[in-house]
Amino acid sequence: MDYLKQLQQVSQPYQEIINLQIQLAEIQRCCQELAAGQLLSRPLPLLQLTEDDWWAFLTIADRQGIAPAQAQRDYRQLQHLLRNFRKYLQYHDGQWTLISQQALRVWTKYWPFRRYLELMAGDGRLARGLAARGQAVIATDSLAWQSENETGRQQFFPVRQLGAREAVQKIGPQVDAIILAWSPNNDPLDWFLWQQIAQLPNHPDLIVIGEKFGVTNSELFWRTVPAQFAAPLVKLRRFLPATIDGVQESVYLYRSTAKGGWNK
Repeated sequence: MDYLKQLQQVSQPYQEIINLQIQLAEIQRCCQELAAGQLLSRPLPLLQLTEDDWWAFLTIADRQGIAPAQAQRDYRQLQHLLRNFRKYLQYHDGQWTLISQQALRVWTKYWPFRRYLELMAGDGRLARGLAARGQAVIATDSLAWQSENETGRQQFFPVRQLGAREAVQKIGPQVDAIILAWSPNNDPLDWFLWQQIAQLPNHPDLIVIGEKFGVTNSELFWRTVPAQFAAPLVKLRRFLPATIDGVQESVYLYRSTAKGGWNK
C-alpha cells in the first residue's frame, strides 16, 4: 500500500489525538511543497508519538470497541511510519536533504551574491532555492540514476549532465563555492573531490550537507578534512529538520585557503 494511504488508514480512528494530527498536517504540507519543486518552507518537526499518545490510543480504542492488541499494533505501525518519512521522500520524490527555505534565507543573508556549483544536484531543488534568492548557481549531475529509477526525473532547475569530478574541473574555477549535498555513504569520492577542489586557483569553498559519521559521505573524508567554524552556520543549522529518524543532518564548511568571506 502507498505510504500516505497507509498513514491515513491507520490513523483514521485516532483523529482526535492533537499531536498526531499536527504531525500528519506537517507531512501533508511537506509533500505538497516538494511536489511543487520547492524545498520545505520550514523545518519538519520531530515526528514521533509519545507516551501520552499511547494512553490516548487505549482510551479511544476502549470507546470505539477496538481491541487493545489492535490499538497497540496501530500505535507501533504509526510510530514506524512517522520515523521513516524521510525514506519515503527519498524514494518517492528523490529528495534527500531536508534543508529548508528558512535555512536558505539565513544562508543568503550572510553570503549574498555568490557563484555556486552544485555537484550531484539531482532534480535541482536546492539550486532552484538558492537561485530564487539571487544566487548564481550551476547545477550538475551525472544523471546515471535516471536509467534505474524514474523518481526525480522531473527537473525543477536546469541541470547539466556532468559527473562530479568533471564538473569541478570544468566549472570549479568559475565559482566562489561548491555544494555537495548527501554524498553517497562510504564512497571516498568526496575525499577525491576535496583534493581536486583544493588545487583550484580560485580556492572555492566546499559546503557539505549531510550527517557526519552517519548516512552520508565517507569516513575518510570526515576523519581527514577539517571543517571550518563560521558563526552564520550556527544560525543556519537551527532551520534544519528535527531528528525524525535518527539522522542528524547538518551543514559544514571546508576551505582550502585562509582567505575568503565565509567567516566575515
